[in-house]
Amino acid sequence: MVEQSAEDIAGAQAFIAANNIKLLEFVYVDYNGIARGKTITVKKLGSHLISGIGITRAMFGMNSHDQLQNIVGMTAVGEVRLIPDLKTLALVPGVKQIATLMCNHYDTAQSLYEADPRLLLQNVLEKYADMGLKTIGTYENEFIYFKENEEKKLEPVDAHPCFSIEATGTFYHMLPEVLEALEESGIDAEQYYPEAGFGQHELSMEPTDLLSAADNEIRFKRVIKDVAKRHDLFTTFAPKPLLATEGNGGHIHFSLWKIEDDSNALYDESDEMKLSILGKYFVGGLLKHIKAVVALTCPTVNSYQRLQPGEWSSAYATYGQDNREAAIRIPSTFWGNQENSMNIELKASDASANPYLAIAGILLAGLDGIKNKILPNQPVDVDPAELSAGEREKFGVKKLPNSLDEAIEELAADEYFKKVLPAKLLEAYCKVKKSEVKFYDGMKQEKIAELHRFIY
Repeated sequence: MVEQSAEDIAGAQAFIAANNIKLLEFVYVDYNGIARGKTITVKKLGSHLISGIGITRAMFGMNSHDQLQNIVGMTAVGEVRLIPDLKTLALVPGVKQIATLMCNHYDTAQSLYEADPRLLLQNVLEKYADMGLKTIGTYENEFIYFKENEEKKLEPVDAHPCFSIEATGTFYHMLPEVLEALEESGIDAEQYYPEAGFGQHELSMEPTDLLSAADNEIRFKRVIKDVAKRHDLFTTFAPKPLLATEGNGGHIHFSLWKIEDDSNALYDESDEMKLSILGKYFVGGLLKHIKAVVALTCPTVNSYQRLQPGEWSSAYATYGQDNREAAIRIPSTFWGNQENSMNIELKASDASANPYLAIAGILLAGLDGIKNKILPNQPVDVDPAELSAGEREKFGVKKLPNSLDEAIEELAADEYFKKVLPAKLLEAYCKVKKSEVKFYDGMKQEKIAELHRFIY
């Protein structure tokens, strides 16, 4: 049954009136990480804050090229409802009198729709809450700015060195505008710096609860792109938009906190890495299922153009403290703020993912580790690519999938994920992703990168 509290409805109505809102977006994210939705005029809003907006059941069966896959229940017949989460109401930055809402899917019988990724994440978060744990985290995105050259072709805005002060000038004139737009979207930024790739920059977001972090990921990308357009720049978050330079990561940082005393459940002062036994169990579970997880966190053909040795993109299934070539990095804690800064980073992740699926997959894998007390192998403090085959076997270091096709096969074969993921979601997701593999099969590597550059 659809439930919206009277307090949330009243708050939404007050927000709409105070900001003279004329149009209201109902937004969701498909299996390709693409934000989609419908917009309604406030004059016709009526009961839609409760009853939602109808949309075809077919949309979760679409790939990124709007090719519909053969999935039972995701055809031209039937409808679902986009029901807004009223707590996500925010202005659309840069335009007047338009607001936006993130939505869950319900079927016409008013039951939550099992193929909905946002619902999946909410259900996983409830499992952690039942164990007395709350989750905090954020995405850390890299993106590349392009400009038109004299031939009207796109090229990176500059080729300055990583972290160089010269490169910051590319972004400084826009940064106040970006920060203001992010604040209008309910997002607080933390750190900005130019990254290693041509025209590549990074702006991190403040950690929050992981449902909000997933919502923020969608809104963050929109803000960065929209502000850039107003300055005649094009922006992409594609994993490997150019073969000649570094790719874009969408790293996920997260921590677990005890609800009873609000202490960091990942922190242990006596441990060399400051990682608690619960944290090690989490890492153990994540590493056990990492080949399946990357099908959710690195979910495009382009992702595997980036996920290669020597790219600082973590091509190996291992972990280590501040090891940026390991799939899982344990960041060193900050002096004077060790407990609060203790977190885990998944580096094998990019911004082409549906963030709800990506985060849910990480948490489900970690949950298996916690419940079954799965300890990881010894941490690795060197680039895994520099180890011999024998050394990698000794440390339990395995290569991550080399392709999206391989990753999807790992996901489909993982017995644990077959149990914990809704059957319809798993079936549809795998079929959509296999259609992406088929679409790009035989295509030149440069063309694959170019097409993803414009999609993401």
